[in-house]
Amino acid sequence: MYGNFKYQQLRNLGISQEKALQMAAFIRVSSFEESQVIWSKGSKVDAWQFIISGLVSASLEAPTGQMMPISIYGEGSWFGEQSIINRKASYADFVCLSTTEVMGISSDIVLELMETQPAFALYLTRLMAWRVQKTSETLMLMKFGNPCLRVVMGLSQFAEALNYHSDRPPTIGFGQGVEIPVKQKTLADLCGVSRTVFSEHVQKLAAKGWLSISYGRLEILSLPNWQRFSNKQRARKFNDLNPSFEELLSELAAE
Repeated sequence: MYGNFKYQQLRNLGISQEKALQMAAFIRVSSFEESQVIWSKGSKVDAWQFIISGLVSASLEAPTGQMMPISIYGEGSWFGEQSIINRKASYADFVCLSTTEVMGISSDIVLELMETQPAFALYLTRLMAWRVQKTSETLMLMKFGNPCLRVVMGLSQFAEALNYHSDRPPTIGFGQGVEIPVKQKTLADLCGVSRTVFSEHVQKLAAKGWLSISYGRLEILSLPNWQRFSNKQRARKFNDLNPSFEELLSELAAE
């Protein structure tokens, strides 16, 4: 049942028709339960993984013993390329946030494709460059942004990751909404704030019609506004990272 699906995903990576047909038969599909670890920090990353369904978090263990997510990959996302290209062990624990199904291309084949398939090498280069930018943005917010900016921008980044499969910059408009099926505690950790602070700001955003909240789920509404908001934050001057919540709401509403 996955034959044509595998082939199409390989073609989407810029792999030639002949090579994609050869590879499709050797790609492995695996299933994981919620909370199951795909790779542990320090372990070998043996395959580049594509999420058919589910959510995966790259997380690090905090001094308290809690797992702190640093990035999340949704349906349609590839992950694990950094360790493969650098030939290094996994820098984080990759944990399933829900029941997840993935298909994997072995690391040896990924490295071969980098040398023999120019379009694939370009795709992977762009993907890594975009993710480096996203990581830099997040680190800047975590270090210098005030709590309300961390929450609002964090949600915006999360919407981008799910809507664009974490693989390219937002070059086209969003749809009208995207659901985040992740517990608020995990989202708070991603935003670098406490669960209480996160909940406070989320309730305010919901009251203004920017979010819809239900048990265990959160939906971001009016995505074109969130995209414009993200672009504005990326253009912020380094010394302008302490906006009030009212200023952020005004920027969200701006056309």
